[in-house]
Amino acid sequence: MTKTIPLAEAKKSLSAIVRDVDEKYDRFAITKNGVEKAVILSSDEFEGLMETLDILSRKEEREAIARAKKQVRKGKTVSLGDFKSRLKLK
Repeated sequence: MTKTIPLAEAKKSLSAIVRDVDEKYDRFAITKNGVEKAVILSSDEFEGLMETLDILSRKEEREAIARAKKQVRKGKTVSLGDFKSRLKLK
């Protein structure tokens, strides 16, 4: 959930904001003069977003995702148990 707060409040509450971002995965949009200027989010969430952008920036990755979605729609899937059996995993 993204909470919008003014910069002055963010300055006063930075420790609490960092705690909420880390523990609750809250996001904070910081405003200055009523205009959003920055966003604070957890480093885990940021890394995930960067990884997603990296994946989606490559044509071959987008095509592989589209093929996989098509296979799922057609019911061409394998259960986790079957997949593990094929690889002789427990």
